[in-house]
Formats: sequence, structure tokens, C-alpha cells
Amino acid sequence: MGILPSWPVCCYRRGWSDCGYHRLYRVLRNVVYFFLQKTEAIVRNQLHEEGDPNTKIVKATVTSCDSECGWIENCVFFSSDVVIGHMPLRAGDEVLAFVEEDPLSLQLKATQVCFIYEDDKPRKPGSKIRDISVCVSQVKKDFIYIADEYYFYLDSISKAILGFTPYEGDWLDIEYSPRKGLPSILVHSLKATLRRYLQEVLVTHVHKGKGVLDHTIFFTLESLKLPEGYTPLVGHVVSVVIVQSIRPNYNWRAISMTPTRGDLAKHPAQLQLECDLQDTGSIV
Repeated sequence: MGILPSWPVCCYRRGWSDCGYHRLYRVLRNVVYFFLQKTEAIVRNQLHEEGDPNTKIVKATVTSCDSECGWIENCVFFSSDVVIGHMPLRAGDEVLAFVEEDPLSLQLKATQVCFIYEDDKPRKPGSKIRDISVCVSQVKKDFIYIADEYYFYLDSISKAILGFTPYEGDWLDIEYSPRKGLPSILVHSLKATLRRYLQEVLVTHVHKGKGVLDHTIFFTLESLKLPEGYTPLVGHVVSVVIVQSIRPNYNWRAISMTPTRGDLAKHPAQLQLECDLQDTGSIV
């Protein structure tokens, strides 16, 4: 993207209003945002929807960083030399990032990172970008259908940043652009509408690849992140990450689960025996 000129330090201080370069910096920032949007559109138009693209522009949150490098959503690495401008990023900052996925290691790395001002986001009144909170109606491989009307392709980068594969009933906040005359939409960012972390939750039911926590949170083993070698069983106490997901009798779905040390330390044969003994019920 070229080298940006070095402006006085005060021009990159959050909340300043009297700097002589304020207007010029806003213009440059808008140009950067416009360029990133155009680049995303070009990349997307060159990709087949059935393919698995290894580049993408995303809007996400910086989860950790220092003077030399940082992480976006705990899964995308970036170094300080790819940050546009001289404002030091901090954990919690919203950014636009051009992300590449290594086809061999599948690791994600940002090649350009730009800070977003939420109180002055450069979105014009005529912008085609829209926001929606919607329930997933159907999932077919990596095609996510919403509201029984639209769908989008969930590429590997979006899946990594989202942290899970959407499931029927999950609620998502989506920033997207419609495609004229087509039911597919171009997704710019997405996240779980509600996401929580719970500790010391009791496994109350497990049967045929499905289960329930505390009688109120459901999960499926095929979509659940688990430590290697561990299988949740009735009576286990676990820590979980849950997302809002609607289905009969339940409003939450577990997407990740970590057992207590005692349950994790059990011998695999003992775990299998417990599973065989309890595998007689059914989920409502």
C-alpha cells in the first residue's frame, strides 16, 4: 500500500480535536478504508464460491499486542510494521485487517492492519453495507443460510476468526453487502450475537453425540471443541464457551468445553465404560 508520511505524534492521539492535521488525517483514513473495501470486492469477485480462499479482509478486535507484534481475535498474527499509521494499537481496538492463510500450515497472518474509529466510521448515507442480527436457518457444508432467504459462504478465515462453525438456530450479527438479483450476500464481518464463558457447569445428559449442560445448554459432539482424548460424560464439571442459539427447550449452545483435571485424568477405558453405562437415554 506504500509508505504513509510521518505526521506529528499528536495527530494519532485518541480524542484530540485541535491538531492542525486532524482533517488531513481523516481524509487519509477514509482513503485507506475505501481502498480496503475495494480490494475486498476485487478479491471476492475473483474467487469461486465453492473454493476456499486464503485471503480476506476482516473487521475484528485486537486481543493482545505489544510494541512489536500482536494478535487479532487470538488467531491472526500481525507485526507492528504492517499497522497503517503511527497510532499504537491496544487490546480491544477494532481494526480492518488484510489476512492471509498459509496453505500448508493453515496459520493466519495480517499483511495490513488499519484502526477503526467507531465514533467516526467512514460509512456514507448511500453505503450498501448493512447490519443485521439474524438466526441461522440451515447449514450445508460451509454455506450458511439465514432467514430462509439469503446465504453466504463461510471461508476458512472467517471461520477461524468467528471461532466456531454456525449451527442451525445460532444468532449472528452480520455486516454485509447484498448482491443485486442474487440470494447470496457478501459478508464483511460476523460474530455471535451473544457469547459467554461459564465455569463449573455440570454435564446433565449425553446420548448419541448430543448432550445438555445444567439442563439448559445443549451441545453436539461433532461441533464441540474438546481437549484431545476427552469425552464429556454425565456428572462431569466443565468450563464452557456458549453462544445464543434457539431450539426447542434451549436458548444456548456450547461451542467449546474444558473438563476439570479429575475428569481429564481418567483412563480412556474408564471413560468408555462410563459412557456405555449411561448411553440409554435420549435428548428432548
